[in-house]
Amino acid sequence: MVGKRPNRKPFGREGPPKGYPKDQSVYADPENWRYPLHTPWHAKAARRYFDDWSNRRKYTGDERAYIDWRINDALKEFDAKATTKANVKNSRVRTSKPKETAGHPLEEFLQPFLDAGRIRRAAEINDSLVTILEVTPTEIRARVKEYSVRIAVNNKTIVHDCQDWRKNMDSKKMCKHLAKLLMMLDTSKARELLGDITNNKDQWTFTAPEEA
Repeated sequence: MVGKRPNRKPFGREGPPKGYPKDQSVYADPENWRYPLHTPWHAKAARRYFDDWSNRRKYTGDERAYIDWRINDALKEFDAKATTKANVKNSRVRTSKPKETAGHPLEEFLQPFLDAGRIRRAAEINDSLVTILEVTPTEIRARVKEYSVRIAVNNKTIVHDCQDWRKNMDSKKMCKHLAKLLMMLDTSKARELLGDITNNKDQWTFTAPEEA
């Protein structure tokens, strides 16, 4: 073990976020239920999120070393499994054509919130149908086709008005319009935002304006 396991913190959770593992051992900060490591995507998100000094400064040097060790250990384990799987796959005779194009850079970040069909349909929306009205450190406002989107970063709130969004917002699922907006933003900003939503899903509010 490296460093010191963090003690209970004022910002810690009482339990796992909704839909996340109930096993404390799969969190880099087990006592506070933070930085889940149960999938490769979540381990990578934990690494990006904990690299942010605003999160690191909440811990002592020994506690940071412990969390770093846990995240890095998980990443190495997933990488080893992926390498083994790739070697097995490459040893087989190919019976199908390789994909001609790669997915969107944000695809893996969007997967927890949309199915593959919605991600594909988001990418297919013409860029000209997206109007970004405002992007600041605290707020993002835009129109996608005839729909409005407002992301209040500090208040951790997303307001949108399409029917697919209204139908799924209680389960914290996104629609193709919001996904398209995120695809149109600076990639690093979109990744940071999705990382925050992933790691603090229970703190974010997905809502819609009242219908007239």
